Parts: sequence; C-alpha cells; structure tokens
Amino acid sequence: MNVMVMKMNGFFIIDKPKGITSQGAVLKIKKQFNLKKCGHTGTLDPDATGVLIVACGEATKLIRLLEENQKEYETTIVFGLDSNTLDVYGTITQESDMSFTLQELDEALANLKNQALQIPPMVSAIKVAGKKLYEYERENKFVDLAPRRVQIERIDRISELRVAEGHLEVDIRIVCSKGFYVRSFARDLGQALGGCAILKDLRRLKSGRFSVDEAIKLDFLTEKNLYSIEKIFDFTRVEVNDFVAHLVKNGVMLDERQIITKEPFYILHNGAIISIYEVVGENQYKPVVIFKES
Repeated sequence: MNVMVMKMNGFFIIDKPKGITSQGAVLKIKKQFNLKKCGHTGTLDPDATGVLIVACGEATKLIRLLEENQKEYETTIVFGLDSNTLDVYGTITQESDMSFTLQELDEALANLKNQALQIPPMVSAIKVAGKKLYEYERENKFVDLAPRRVQIERIDRISELRVAEGHLEVDIRIVCSKGFYVRSFARDLGQALGGCAILKDLRRLKSGRFSVDEAIKLDFLTEKNLYSIEKIFDFTRVEVNDFVAHLVKNGVMLDERQIITKEPFYILHNGAIISIYEVVGENQYKPVVIFKES
C-alpha cells in the first residue's frame, strides 16, 4: 500500500542552476508552493550546479537522515591560480606557471584518494565560535581550522591535461563522503604538484541514490515532482491499535513491546502513517515526526 502522508510533506530533487544559492532555491520553492517549512540538505555554492534535495513540510525534520549520503561531483580544476574562495569566481591572489606530466598528475590523484583529513575552505558555512567561516572571510579575519575527517570513495580523471587561457586544467569526477569540499581538494592537488589550483566548474551528479538525470529544473517544478516521504525512506511499518495510536499522537516513547529494531520505522493506524520513530537507546524509540490529521 502506498499512502501519501500529507499533501506537501516530501522532497523535491532539483537541478540547481548557477547564480542562485541553495537557500535561494529553497525560498523560491517555498514561495511557489506557499509552504511554511522548507529546507535543503547538502549546500551547493551559488556558482555550482546539480542535484539539490529540498525538503517540504514535515519532511524537513528528516533532512539529517539524508546528510550521510555519498555525493558525486564533476569538476574542472585549473592549475597555477589561487583565490580567496578557491575558485575562479573569487579574487585571484596568486598566479604562477606550473608544469607537470600526466603521470605526475595521476600519481598525485592516487595519493589524494587516501586522504583521510581535510581542512575546509574559509568560504564554507561551518561554524566556529557560533559564526560561519564565510563571515570571518568577509571580515578578512583569519581562523585557525582543524582538519576534518573525510573519505574519498573514488577519483576518476575524465579528461587529458589541456591549456586554457595560459593555464593547465583537467576534468575530475569524485565520489566522496559528507563534509568533503571539492575546492579544498583542488587546493590540495595543486600543492601536491608543487603549486596551487582552484575550481573552474563544479556540478553535483549524485546525492545518495538520486542522480542529476532525475532532477528537475527549478523553472519546471510542479507539485507532481514531489517525492513522498515513504518513497524516499523505505522504513519498516508497524500497525498499532487505537490505544497505542493515541499515545503516539501525544509523543510517547515506545519500546520492545511494539518493535525491536535498530532503524527508524513508520507507525500506522488504520493503514495511514501517523508518525516516524527513531532509536534513542536499547529498545527505546522516540518520534521524529508526528503527522497532523488533515
């Protein structure tokens, strides 16, 4: 049985265009569909494009369950340039000649694949002392950043080295973990080759199981493109009686008398989903979402 939980509780998979922030895309959707709650997972920079998952209504409470998803990117990296934003859209702070062979590039890529720690860029939204890094960068304030643990699943060089506007550049495809910054990867690659490097283009091809081929352009988005919560999350379903349903609607915790599991699950009453619960302890479960009756 495929039950739509509530009319606008779900997810849009959009292909974010250049020139708009991820939050800008969210606000456009919020206005178009007259939504009270709307959010996204996996920020894309204004000049980056590709898959952005936007949650609507009660689905915003489930965003964190998608944040662990792997991401796949395709990027063009240009060598011999540095900028304050680690891409060509920032202020160029260094320009130099770089020369290396394709073999040296491939060796550097192979070494970086095993990179376990990465220093985030100053233009990221990571908070330090309650303030986002890009806010410090705008104020020209330096912040000493600790490396963060990341994982690269795969790196593929998808082009030959070429020269454009006097600088070597190459196209790379990367599959990586949550929290990985491709612009930091470009910086590290440039340094590994004895110089500097920044991003020229960035496109997210996949976020979890969703690819850019399934994503909808913002200007063509309709209500029919909304994925229901249950289409995104294939959780176990637990049907409950009237007594337990009353408890669930009041946010009462559940235990092994209802289910034994280590994963989130749906609570159904008379065939309709009324809540989603998650594990908080040994056979202890609390509600993530309690759906209001429409």
